[in-house]
Amino acid sequence: LGKANKERANGVNQVVAGLAKYCARQRAQVRVIGKTHTVARQGERIVRDGFDVEAYSRLPDLHRALKEAIGWADLVHLHGAYSPWNLWAAHLCERTRRPFVLTLHDGLAPERAALRGTMRKRVFHTLMQRRHLRAAAAVHVLAEEEATDLFRCARPRHVFCIPNGVDLEDYPPCEPRPPRPADGLVFGYLGRLSPEKNLDALCDAFATFNGDGRHRLLLAGPPGKLDQALLRRHGGSGVEIVGPRFGADKLAFLRSVDVFVHPSLCDVFSIAAMEALALGVPLLITRTAKASHFYADRPFLMCEPTAFGLERGMREALVLRTELPRMAARGRALVERRFDWDVAARQLLAQYSQLLDRDSH
Repeated sequence: LGKANKERANGVNQVVAGLAKYCARQRAQVRVIGKTHTVARQGERIVRDGFDVEAYSRLPDLHRALKEAIGWADLVHLHGAYSPWNLWAAHLCERTRRPFVLTLHDGLAPERAALRGTMRKRVFHTLMQRRHLRAAAAVHVLAEEEATDLFRCARPRHVFCIPNGVDLEDYPPCEPRPPRPADGLVFGYLGRLSPEKNLDALCDAFATFNGDGRHRLLLAGPPGKLDQALLRRHGGSGVEIVGPRFGADKLAFLRSVDVFVHPSLCDVFSIAAMEALALGVPLLITRTAKASHFYADRPFLMCEPTAFGLERGMREALVLRTELPRMAARGRALVERRFDWDVAARQLLAQYSQLLDRDSH
């Protein structure tokens, strides 16, 4: 779903854009087909960086394009869980004996099901998705913890873990930041203003932390159901909603904050958090944002996803403010080592090759 536009709040668009760009750079032939509400014409080709997106809004045209592309491809990669469109595409793959890979994008996390209609998702999963997961040549998880959620639901034939990344061409190395003074730290969040992002707990934590009114919390993201409610409750506590930020505005926003906070109840190490690390911005992230497997070298601060835990994390950032530049440098090294689309694409192509070799035997 979508046009693989990395300048959108939807993380799946960013993932497809990053993987397709760098798989193409490794001389793989890549075709991206998107279903979207708005196209200039059916099959509109949208030029991206090293690949094109074929965009369709009408089902008959999309169906013809999928059949032709699946016949052309060695392997098909689908993105997202609880998606009727993916079930349809997978059915076409099975009819032509074409292997397909599925990336879950944290769709099986119990917290997401609890927030978005548990019974409906249980019925969908029981009747359709469990077989879909077993039929895939492989399931791609973006974090080790995501595999645990997967195995609670189904036992696929093969599972591999490759984390998301950022495009380091957009994030060249920068000079370390000087330590911040104790009076007036600016905390920032960038992403959807939606319930699973746990912004109520973040704002409650900040209101307690900012009792003397010296600090600020900036929330950047497209308008959502929570924004006015958050302002009504916390606008007097130093919480500000600054609207969406993309492109150069996003980079300027990230550079403007002293600590980036990712408070999510469930996630797969947010791309926005990776972008903050790539810019040398200190990061406070919740354990439930699937960050714990990257914590060994202390590249960021980690806390629990409660108002109590987030407040403790903010106070730790204040106490450790002279250490934050060194921590941010370790975060940048983590991005270069693990959270880089070029690294992810090489690992993904190696997995594709193994799957095709196994399938040929």
